[in-house]
Amino acid sequence: MIFVTAGNHFQGFERLLEKVDEIAPRIPHEIIVQKGYSKYVPHNTKYFDFVPANTATEYIRKSELVVSHAGMGTIILSKQFGTPIVILPRRKIYGEHVNDHQMEIAQVLEERKDANIHVIYEEGQLEKKVMELLENKVKVTPKENVGRANLIKTIRAFIQENER
Repeated sequence: MIFVTAGNHFQGFERLLEKVDEIAPRIPHEIIVQKGYSKYVPHNTKYFDFVPANTATEYIRKSELVVSHAGMGTIILSKQFGTPIVILPRRKIYGEHVNDHQMEIAQVLEERKDANIHVIYEEGQLEKKVMELLENKVKVTPKENVGRANLIKTIRAFIQENER
């Protein structure tokens, strides 16, 4: 299964959904789309607007591949479960977000050269990247999520400091 998520941002991500719907008949896997606030209705995939966080987490865990905007929640979960992810950042120029912070996130992730994180910048690159990853079937064994532990530790220290 391939899980595609447009996230929960109030601006749609039609560019991603239209491309996924276009290539779906050529992809030899079931595709499930979380379309969020996007107005585009897929014809060639299963889809829903939103699901509870634990359900979305299970889709990410069980997927062979995730296709997503550059949302940190999805990226972190994909990394945690060792699920390969293709990231297409939302762009301000297309009215998909209020700024280009997702481009900045994508560029940093691309520079890190993580074996499970694959960044594309144009939707025309999606089919080739998806087929390449499905053919190679690379699923990295997840490592301990040190970043998450550090974040929790930092938040806990901040709260404790401000309770005094």
